[in-house]
Amino acid sequence: MGGFFVRMGEEGVTGVDVAWEEAAAPVGVETAAIDEAGVRGVLVDLFEEGRRCRLLDRYAPGEPQWLLAELGDGRITGGCPERYWRLSCDDPSTAPVSAPPLAADGSDAWRLLDAVVFSPSAQVHVGEAAEAAWLSRDAPDTDGLPAWLRPRDRSFLLVGWRGGGAPQAGGDPARGSRTLLGPIPFSIGRELSGTTAAHPVSWQDFDVERRPAPGGADPRTPTSVGSWISVREYWAEDRATGAVGVAQHRLTGYHAGPKPTAPLGLDELDDA
Repeated sequence: MGGFFVRMGEEGVTGVDVAWEEAAAPVGVETAAIDEAGVRGVLVDLFEEGRRCRLLDRYAPGEPQWLLAELGDGRITGGCPERYWRLSCDDPSTAPVSAPPLAADGSDAWRLLDAVVFSPSAQVHVGEAAEAAWLSRDAPDTDGLPAWLRPRDRSFLLVGWRGGGAPQAGGDPARGSRTLLGPIPFSIGRELSGTTAAHPVSWQDFDVERRPAPGGADPRTPTSVGSWISVREYWAEDRATGAVGVAQHRLTGYHAGPKPTAPLGLDELDDA
């Protein structure tokens, strides 16, 4: 792959050809392009019929599904544990802090910056203006990869101030983060600044407890609890230097309770 840069010289600006290595591709992940009809099907499932994403269900049948979409006029989140979606744009409790829904026919796709429909084992990623989309999931040969290149799971705390407290105790629930009513988990995360976000997960205040952590960790080890989003990292190795780094991410779920992955510094590779 070649490149081109400009250099200021005595005679003005001149072009100089240079060459560089293409970025190393992530390993342990399969990625496939989704055509225009596939993207339209995703939009129809979510924003017209409100049912499970059939395309994602083909690769991750029966798994819970979530939506995280960034638009020029806000964000849309959603959860679909079984048959139907609960979307922030449609729910009266969350619509005030959500972007309006996208049109199922794609007529306002220009609003879309990035959207991810995901489950624990697969993800549909729709890019800006729905001009490109792709599906990603684990490759079948990840066990054969060197330990430093295998996919790794991380989890990140959802930002929000602690619950406002019960009214009988003098607290104001409207000022804090809280779980919303309904059969499909949803919550409002509210920061001290007043910034709010709708999350398709029950709200749990962040705390540190001493309890058995996921993976059978020592129960005496402090465990973080709260509301989380989990991510799988895919790594790549530079052919020239041997340096490794994260080259691709895949969202894998929303969680409430103990941290769903080991804290940094407490998993095998971080300790190596």
